Amino acid sequence: MLSKMEDWANLPDHVVALIFSYLSVAERCRAGAACKHWLQCLETPFLWRNFNCGFFLPGHGQLVKCVEQYSHLISRLTITLNQREVENRKNALSVIDCLTELSDLRLTHLTIQFKGENPLFYGGHEFMTALSKLFSKIGEKKENSLLKYINFSDLQVNFDNEFMNGIARNCPNLEYLNILNKILVCCVSPDCMVLLVDKCRKLKTLHVYHTSLNNEVMKKLSEPNRVPLRRLGIVCRRHEKYGEDIASEAWSNLIHANPDLKVELGFDHTTPLHRVAEIIKPEIPVQELHLATFTRIFDEINTAASYYEHTLEKLVVQTRPCKELNEAILNVAQRCKRLNTLYVYCILDKSVIDKILELHPLMKERGTFILKWELEKEPWTVGKEEGE
Repeated sequence: MLSKMEDWANLPDHVVALIFSYLSVAERCRAGAACKHWLQCLETPFLWRNFNCGFFLPGHGQLVKCVEQYSHLISRLTITLNQREVENRKNALSVIDCLTELSDLRLTHLTIQFKGENPLFYGGHEFMTALSKLFSKIGEKKENSLLKYINFSDLQVNFDNEFMNGIARNCPNLEYLNILNKILVCCVSPDCMVLLVDKCRKLKTLHVYHTSLNNEVMKKLSEPNRVPLRRLGIVCRRHEKYGEDIASEAWSNLIHANPDLKVELGFDHTTPLHRVAEIIKPEIPVQELHLATFTRIFDEINTAASYYEHTLEKLVVQTRPCKELNEAILNVAQRCKRLNTLYVYCILDKSVIDKILELHPLMKERGTFILKWELEKEPWTVGKEEGE
């Protein structure tokens, strides 16, 4: 009878590789140091197509060596780091530089996430420089470039027009772009976005701040001979005090050219309240609406119920409690038959909550709601009332 060690040594390569696929990148590299056979199994290409690396401690820098060894196999890359520590930032930048130096870059998906507290006055210029070089490398393939997914929603750096123009010039096959990165000032102009939309004609999903859009951008997105836009995420903030409005005609033309378009529309607490009513137009096919204004906003909620009764599926409200709010939320529940998610971050009357859950039993069953009749400590949990 074979010993346990011999049994493991005789496992077929594809079985060992399958076991390795359930391990993290760090665990995988440690397992490869066990024996020559396992090290050879690490060369299996599918193990490295999805590469998630996190930099939170000094010892995590060892992952850079793993990237250097297998970077030619990486297709989907996610880099997560606590940007407060210089060492973590250096390690993340080393990963980006390593990909830039490849002669045969296979990268299709790129996500970078900053976690933890942002360093004081840190603008992330070295990340924009490193990423710009990477995009230039990708652009060497011209129309055959592979990168189609960029998610920078958690990359807290100050994007500017020059940086975005680099994406436009070098990533013509881009299908997904998210630059809603919560930086206080958005420096991406509508003219810059016009260029990006014009160059990236395969865009299916776009998430941007409202201040980066105008009628000309909508016109570009409505042109023929481009892949239909499926999802458009827009967040409105303090810039709307001076921002340019998007005409109803521009929205109508966009929907005509992209009939399956779904829109996520959000307003944070810095948005001038009068601009909310001006921006939410009946022509917009709003699927998700976020109203995090912390002000009394029941009139706008009633307007949304009227405009989006055939499209609205998710509503998030952060406001102050009042009688009119109860009526407005119930109005949404009664009119919007497709509503399946409702988060209200203030207390409502229990009778109103009972009626809402009665109108939407599937939402109650799934627990996709936050509805409270008694004030609790945050964070409020999803669907807690269902078990009470």
